[in-house]
Amino acid sequence: MVFEPVFNKSIRMKERLSGKPGIVFRNGEAYYNGRHVITHKTPILGGVCMGEGEREAIVVDPKGPRLLELYEKAKKLAYDENKGRIRRSRVLSSVFDVARSALKYDDKRVDALTRRYNNDTEIPLDKFIESGVGLCRHQALAAGALLELFKRDGIIRGVARIHRNSISGLGGHTWVHYASHDGTPVILDVAQGYFGSPTGGKWTYVPPKENK
Repeated sequence: MVFEPVFNKSIRMKERLSGKPGIVFRNGEAYYNGRHVITHKTPILGGVCMGEGEREAIVVDPKGPRLLELYEKAKKLAYDENKGRIRRSRVLSSVFDVARSALKYDDKRVDALTRRYNNDTEIPLDKFIESGVGLCRHQALAAGALLELFKRDGIIRGVARIHRNSISGLGGHTWVHYASHDGTPVILDVAQGYFGSPTGGKWTYVPPKENK
């Protein structure tokens, strides 16, 4: 039996957060302790990533020292010595490689790191980068944040967003959906080691109605 992916994690999260102390809604989007809650409709930098169930609340600080260290690494990787500048065409692959190298998928170490933060307690993304471990959500946040830093500095022009879904029997998953300035979509799925078209890879990145 083939199960269709369900793209309702953000909706369920907002339903859960409704009425929670520290949460306010503006124009349909949630804010927690003054930060926007990250969904597929919001920017990543400056936001906080929360779950449809209680877990840690991951704060993506655009000035986080560890995040900025990764940004420097990605810029060096994308730099073209012959042209004397960063090659726009190298940015996405450089971000993917840096995020994948910096955050190794490790359930046990992430569980130990987040045990004190399980009730929507805020923890910086920098903590995971410093520890060198993460799950799909931490890896995606790092990659997405790096892409937004490149855009902030005028190097790329597209839009990075965090996307999530779940498949029965397989669980939930998080990745980065990047839409270039001409609308071409690219998936950066750090956890599964996939970088490419939304129709490739081992996961389902496109809602069923868009895939028909």
